Amino acid sequence: MTKAEILTAARNLLQVYSTDTGATLTDTVLGELADDAMEEVVLDLVPIMPGQLLSTEDIDLVADTANYTLTNTTWLQIYKVELNTSGKTPHEIDIIDPLDKAFIHTVDETSATPEQCYVMGNVIYFVPTPSTATTGYARVYLVNGEATTIAVAGPTYLPRVAHRLIAYKAAWLAAIAYEVETAPFKELYGKRLEAVRRAWAGRFQQKPRFVRESVAERTTMDSREAAFTDLRWPD
Repeated sequence: MTKAEILTAARNLLQVYSTDTGATLTDTVLGELADDAMEEVVLDLVPIMPGQLLSTEDIDLVADTANYTLTNTTWLQIYKVELNTSGKTPHEIDIIDPLDKAFIHTVDETSATPEQCYVMGNVIYFVPTPSTATTGYARVYLVNGEATTIAVAGPTYLPRVAHRLIAYKAAWLAAIAYEVETAPFKELYGKRLEAVRRAWAGRFQQKPRFVRESVAERTTMDSREAAFTDLRWPD
C-alpha cells in the first residue's frame, strides 16, 4: 500500500464511528499518527519476521584496533555477527557480555582471528584485539526499523500483507487521541497480526529447523527461534 492508501484506509475506518473525527483529521495529523503506527507495527513484527527487516554491513579489521563503529545507527537488533573471510566457513562470531571478557582473553592479548565480540551502543569490539588487518573479516546482520516517516510509495521493509496493520494502528491511535471507541480497531489489529504471524511462521515449507549449538557452547535461548518467543497478542 502507498502512503496515500494507508491514510485513506485509516480515515475511512474512523469515519464509521465519528464523521467529525474523520473530517477534522488533516493528512498532516493523520500522517503523524500513521508514522507512529508504522514504528509500532515494526516493533510488533520483529519477533515474527526479522529476516524481512535485515540489512548487512561488512567490517574490515585493522591491526591493533578492537573497536569498529557501525555506519547504520538506527538498527533495532543485531541478528548475528558472522565470519566472512574468503576461504573460511561463515560461522557465527559469538557476541558476549562485556562483563565476561575476563573469561575470554587477557589484557593486551591479540589474535589474527578473533572469535568473540561485544557491542556497546553502535560500536562492536572484537575479542581478542585483532593483530592483523583483514578485509571483510566479519559481516553484521542488522534488524532495521522503517524510516521515521512513511515513504510516498509505502514502507520500505514491511511486506504488503502487513501494510494494513499500519492503517488499523493509525485508526486506533486516532481513536485514543479523539476519545472514540478503540475496541474495534484493537480487535482488527490483533486479528490481522495473528494471521500474519501464522502465515509467516510457515512461509518456507522445508524440513524442520531447530536451535543448533553455537561454535563455543550449546545455545539455550535464541530470540530467532519462535519456540523461545512469546508471540501471543496481549489481552
